[in-house]
Amino acid sequence: MVTGRTETLPAFRRPTEEDAVLLARELFLADERVDMNTLAGRLGVSRATLHRWVHTREHLLDEVLGRLAGEFLEEAYATAHEHPADAIPTLTLAIVHSTSGLEPLRGFVQREPELALRLLLGEGAVRRTGVAWVQRLVDEAYPDEREQLAGIPEVIVDTVLALEWATIAAGHAPSADRIAQITRALIAGARAGELPPAGS
Repeated sequence: MVTGRTETLPAFRRPTEEDAVLLARELFLADERVDMNTLAGRLGVSRATLHRWVHTREHLLDEVLGRLAGEFLEEAYATAHEHPADAIPTLTLAIVHSTSGLEPLRGFVQREPELALRLLLGEGAVRRTGVAWVQRLVDEAYPDEREQLAGIPEVIVDTVLALEWATIAAGHAPSADRIAQITRALIAGARAGELPPAGS
């Protein structure tokens, strides 16, 4: 379960880089803007120290979003295992259902659409995490079809992220059922050799 609570730091312990990420996660899930000045002030460190730890605000948000993606995908993965014959579309269905209605994510996309879409649709932590989990399911579901399914996790993740978050950024609600259907079609096409090889 994704929650926004972070334990208060004991007065005797110095804050760390991990504390900065956890506090940023807490602010994000409270649907507040993750502000570097606010973070530095609440941690009791200078902005220079905070930047040394997390580099930039965008880099910090990428880390937060990647961790959240991992939490959601772990839950979706458990759901997918209940439907082994349709595991990957079930995973996409579960992840879209659980994330598309999350107000902090929707708020982020509405407040900062350019940055949000760059992080959600780009080559960052969200995509890497998604590809790793989908690859795990592909390997489990189709252990003898690795050659024809090479690259399909990237295609699925890119498709799901684009259909979900570009739709939300445009002010509409994504259809989880439609996205799952498209996932099924992509897998069927790849298994039948009807999709071009990865990288072509």
